[in-house]
Amino acid sequence: MKKIILILGVLLFVSPWTVLAVEYEIDRTNITAQLQDDGNVEVSETHTYTFDGEFNGITRELIPKEETSITDFQASEDGAELEIEREENLYKIHRTGEDETVTVDLTYIIEDGVEVYSDVGEFYWPFFDESNESDYENMTITVMPPEPSEAEAAYGFDAAYDTAEISSGGEVTFDMGEVSEGKNGDIRVAYDAALFSQAERTRDETMLPVIQSDKQELDEQMAARAERQERWSSMGPYIIGAFLLLALLISVTGWRKRQETVREAERQQSGIGQFPKTSMSLPATLMFTNHGQVTIPMMTSALLELVRKGYVEKVSEEEFRIVQRNTDYEHESLLMEWLFDEVGHDGMFHVEDLEVYLEDEENIEEYQNSFHSWSEGVKREVKQYDLYEDNTKPRWIAGIAALAVVPFAILFPVFGVYSWMVGAIVLFFYFLFFDIAYRPLTFEGQRIKQELEPLKTGDKWQEWEEKEQITAFLYQIGAGKRKPDNDLTLTAVTGNDLILFMVLAGTLDHSFEQADQHAAVSATTGAGAGGGAGVGGGGGGSGAF
Repeated sequence: MKKIILILGVLLFVSPWTVLAVEYEIDRTNITAQLQDDGNVEVSETHTYTFDGEFNGITRELIPKEETSITDFQASEDGAELEIEREENLYKIHRTGEDETVTVDLTYIIEDGVEVYSDVGEFYWPFFDESNESDYENMTITVMPPEPSEAEAAYGFDAAYDTAEISSGGEVTFDMGEVSEGKNGDIRVAYDAALFSQAERTRDETMLPVIQSDKQELDEQMAARAERQERWSSMGPYIIGAFLLLALLISVTGWRKRQETVREAERQQSGIGQFPKTSMSLPATLMFTNHGQVTIPMMTSALLELVRKGYVEKVSEEEFRIVQRNTDYEHESLLMEWLFDEVGHDGMFHVEDLEVYLEDEENIEEYQNSFHSWSEGVKREVKQYDLYEDNTKPRWIAGIAALAVVPFAILFPVFGVYSWMVGAIVLFFYFLFFDIAYRPLTFEGQRIKQELEPLKTGDKWQEWEEKEQITAFLYQIGAGKRKPDNDLTLTAVTGNDLILFMVLAGTLDHSFEQADQHAAVSATTGAGAGGGAGVGGGGGGSGAF
């Protein structure tokens, strides 16, 4: 269940980021398309950029429709011509600078941009499409007929829908305002065919009825979409409210269960002045209180625990010998085999053996595999104990709820209901987190956790008997909360055995950390043009470099 939800979460909500070398905003874009009587279109564009940092210029991608072409592309700033570099449909306009607002003028000709029929000539064009990777903060597109006339039809699609304004002379302005990246915005304008007397006819048939019919169909689609948006917008509070209520219910249930467990654990706590009573080994106890993770400082505690139990003896402050291999736990045997047989030799381990062992690059992977095997052995021991509740019903409910909210996270933005989409996404991740993280402790698990939590950083254990002091000290070392060489002075304790363990811990802790760092370091030691998504395979966009 968790794997399915994680995969869905990644696929739905993690999108690739476009890394731009230049930070900029396109503050304003004005495009004017002057239709000619020969069917060509003279286009002038004015783009105002605000750059943050250094830049080398701007880009403009122009993907022509089928049966058309872009010619005579020029660029200038305040009348001064700018250098242009062309890569198929991408034009790079060179203009270097830093932290500036720049206005660049572009001009070009769309050959055969007007399609002429027996009744009308139409300019049906995508000045940008969904491949565009920049936001236009304020875009205006103006279409002008060869001479003043009446526009027979004028409308836009997607970002350009319902933005057309027609002047008395037939000039059509699409005032689109902000246009986000990844949007289409085809425009379609038609005039009397007599205005294009010098152009060849595209087809000898009437087109105005088709254009008008397409407009009616588009209006019906947009009306239906608005109706669906309204319907989903009204349903949003009920849908999100139901999931929110479910999230609240499982949260309250989990909280009440925890409070009940905490109260019972407090009643069953061990007496003061001793390390918490548990049948777990010290490494297993450390893993349990560290959210199931094994760390390098735990190795220091694990080895010194073998010394305390008499399975290993100290030869010197930096050398140890195996006394008995018949240990209580599997992971203790794995640790002995790793340190005393693989790294050391003949049941002897010297702290310098680690450095010598890791000098051979071929041993790096084996070292990491051995650490993993020992960690898994500790984990297997932890699983043997009754520390977590077996009741998985709340987690299953959360998992099913996460899957159930996914369709709504998809449907809300499809119908333009973005506010409720945000709520659905937040709830999805909440249910996902609950499903993964909810692992309620049993009374025993809660008791051990409560008794050990103060020991991670507290010093009350220094007043205990020496035997209990050693265990508490090794626990703090393994938990990574105390550095043996600087956090505790020798005068703070009285037992000779504890002083010995403090000295050994300082030596081992440094050695294991150095070995792990060495192992970690050793183990780690252009776009082409395509078809546009706009009408007729055209499109384009803007950018900078």
